[in-house]
Amino acid sequence: MAILTSGYGTGLTPKQKKALGFVLNPSISDSRDGKSTLNDVETIIAGDGADNAVPLSLDVTTSFVSTAGSRTHVSLADGILGQVKRIVHSNRVGTNDLVITPTNLATLQADGSAGTTITSNLQKRSVTLMYDGGNWQVIAGEITGTAEMVIA
Repeated sequence: MAILTSGYGTGLTPKQKKALGFVLNPSISDSRDGKSTLNDVETIIAGDGADNAVPLSLDVTTSFVSTAGSRTHVSLADGILGQVKRIVHSNRVGTNDLVITPTNLATLQADGSAGTTITSNLQKRSVTLMYDGGNWQVIAGEITGTAEMVIA
């Protein structure tokens, strides 16, 4: 029996083992959702505060999110191993930022400490994440510690 090893150690974590148990049938891609229906994106308005965050769909790859007034928060549940999720802050009415709260976020803040949210302070900004079996990893986007999409 082979033992998986990486720079992080030997074997898989319990979360990674659970993620490997999911079957992508049909696979989730840009042109089909989890029900194999043509549906490229979802368009939503963020929720009113962290306690009322609107969950982003895991059945589509791209989510366009609008913020207005106190409607600023969305959440992102754990995905499946290798799943990619793009989040676009498509419309910003007023001065409130978009706050994205993944259940598990691996990306670090500018000071090197663990982050729990991703924040956009301008419309038309985007971030692309990939689920590694245990956490969402930022793989593309306008990310800094002080502007654009901010890890906090």
